[in-house]
Amino acid sequence: MSRADLWNNRYLDKSSAIPSLPQELQASLALLPVGRTLDLACGDGAASLYLAEKGHQVVAVDFAVEGLLRLQGFAAERHLDIETREIDLSATEALEPLDDEFDNIVILRYLPEPSLLQQLSERMKPAARLLIQTFNVEHHRQTGFPERFCLQADALSQALPELSLQAYDNGQLQGSVFDRYLFVAK
Repeated sequence: MSRADLWNNRYLDKSSAIPSLPQELQASLALLPVGRTLDLACGDGAASLYLAEKGHQVVAVDFAVEGLLRLQGFAAERHLDIETREIDLSATEALEPLDDEFDNIVILRYLPEPSLLQQLSERMKPAARLLIQTFNVEHHRQTGFPERFCLQADALSQALPELSLQAYDNGQLQGSVFDRYLFVAK
């Protein structure tokens, strides 16, 4: 069974409840100015829905079709316009089908591969923001979540030299299971 099949089955097994976004992630998203926003690895859309409700023009990307279908249904229920795109972010040129630039790019609860990181600045307008907030090793310690999908402390600070690191929060210091990076395009 492929990775996409596993995730699609997870979404098929979920309740029909609209996904909620933890308060910690809502606080991070509030740092982004309203604009055209790309939500990568969006799942069934908790962040996309939150952003659209705040006035963002959202393009939501995931490789799990069932997650995207759920997101489309939730957006319709709330009368929100969210564009969805099925893209496997582990592909070498994953963002190539997106021919536009964004004011914000959001990656939440997903550890981006180096090949994806290298594509991000090409999709950012001048002064655009990139928010990456994902699980750190504390999440692994607390839950047994595979450590290979968790950020090590300060792992991304030097990973994007073409962007300016505006803020880094090592959530481990506060007992949080998330590390947060906020970059700005130069």
